[in-house]
Amino acid sequence: MKIETFKINKEYRGIALEGTCRVIHPSTYSITMDKPYKGLAKAEYFRNNNCCSMENIKGRAQWELSRLYEQFQDILYEYDKYKKLLNEWMPYEQKIQRLKEEAVTFRQEVDSDKLVLLNFHIEMLGRDAKEHFYELMNKCGIKPLSLSPSVLKTSIGLIEKEFCNRMP
Repeated sequence: MKIETFKINKEYRGIALEGTCRVIHPSTYSITMDKPYKGLAKAEYFRNNNCCSMENIKGRAQWELSRLYEQFQDILYEYDKYKKLLNEWMPYEQKIQRLKEEAVTFRQEVDSDKLVLLNFHIEMLGRDAKEHFYELMNKCGIKPLSLSPSVLKTSIGLIEKEFCNRMP
């Protein structure tokens, strides 16, 4: 297995966006924004494992970089709504993380028959968390934007850091 890394740049609405893309060809890639909002990240997996050439992935990564920028702008402009979402999400996410950690610890003690069920349980906890996040988005009146909890957390953190740095 090989991971390729390259820089991506895109001019979007007069803003220079820069990031880093990492690819496990042909099925998985991640992008991390370097400018203007360092740390925003997104990963994608293509289910059929042979969908894209490297050129297609590079184009997709540039497009996703602009989507990350847009998501950050949405969060910035409607900060209170997104902060409410994050505040409602975090306790649930922490609960799911504890359950996953318990299951992973328990994994070492079970036989192979029970391991299949335990792996399924861990996978379903992840699905549960994702579905609950989207239910909360709906409850908060946020239209689905392919927003992930990690992008939300990072965005709120960057906004709060920037806001706190401007305080006297």
